Amino acid sequence: MALLYQKSFFIPSQSKVYPLSLFDGKTNQKRTTRDQLVVSGWMEEDEIHFLVNHWPSRRGGQKRSESNRISAALLQQKIIDSLMALNPKAKIISMGDYNDNPDDNSMLLLTRKQENSYRENFQPMINPMEKLYRKGVGSLAYRDRWFLFDQILFTTSLMHTEGVFFIDAKVFSPDFLKNKTGKYKGYPFRSEIRGEQLYGYSDHFPVYALLGRRK
Repeated sequence: MALLYQKSFFIPSQSKVYPLSLFDGKTNQKRTTRDQLVVSGWMEEDEIHFLVNHWPSRRGGQKRSESNRISAALLQQKIIDSLMALNPKAKIISMGDYNDNPDDNSMLLLTRKQENSYRENFQPMINPMEKLYRKGVGSLAYRDRWFLFDQILFTTSLMHTEGVFFIDAKVFSPDFLKNKTGKYKGYPFRSEIRGEQLYGYSDHFPVYALLGRRK
């Protein structure tokens, strides 16, 4: 996992990697998977925490693999809770490829208050990608269905207009990132498939958020 940034806009102060422990249900052996990265730093006078994610895939089917992404969501909860415990008004941005849509159970653990939850003071993250998903916007396609696995979430503190604040979030899908012809016309233009080089970019469209700042 990595975070790229421009030095003129963001000055990192610390970073930490959080391992995600997964176990094979049949063998009870530990499985390898991606860590979750936290990078804290400053955008002028505002401290911002970026949480970078790439959650376990849907290999084997959505339902069969769902517990792995639930585990990832629970780890992300703990990270967010620890930051909020230090500062209830912390400005946190969680982003990445979650391998689930905005309305899937793993994502709802971050964006909805759960009944009988031990997290009494939990403030749900805001997910601007929900509105896009309801409109049929996606960042990747499979079997003629669009999915929005790539998302950006943020805390309510970024809705305030003082300091850094959230403006909008979009999927970036210009024509040069799309297949021009054939069966997969309009899909993201991949770099390769089954070892064959296509000289494209990715099987996902990138997503981005616009931030503003008021003094």
